[in-house]
Amino acid sequence: MANIDNEQPTVMAEIDNELLEQFFRPARQMQVEDNGFTERVMRHLPDRAICLSRWWTATCIALGIVLFVVFKGWQPLLVSILSLTHDLASSVHPIPFFMTLGVLSCLAVLGTVRQMEQFNSFSY
Repeated sequence: MANIDNEQPTVMAEIDNELLEQFFRPARQMQVEDNGFTERVMRHLPDRAICLSRWWTATCIALGIVLFVVFKGWQPLLVSILSLTHDLASSVHPIPFFMTLGVLSCLAVLGTVRQMEQFNSFSY
C-alpha cells in the first residue's frame, strides 16, 4: 500500500499489512471438504456451455433460412447480382474480372474449410 505521492510505504502501512496477513493466515490453510463436488461442477460447466452454444447457432441459422424463404430473399439478391454483373461486364474487361471472381471464390471456400476445421477440433 503506497502513499498518493508514490513514496515508499510508511511504517504504519507495513504494520497494517503484517496484521492483515496474520489474521488471514489460518483461513488460507483451511480446506473445506466437499467430496469432489467442486470438481464435478467444473467438469460439467464447459460441456453444457458448448452444447448450448451449438444449439443456439443451429437455431439461428435455421431461423435465418426460414425467414429468407418466407420473405423471398433471393429476389432482391438475384436482382442485385445481375445488375452488378451487367454493369461490371459492360465496363470491365472480362478476363481480369473472372480471374478476380475466381480468386475470391477460392478464398471464400478456403476460409469456410478453415472455420469448419476449427469447429470440428472442439472436444466433446
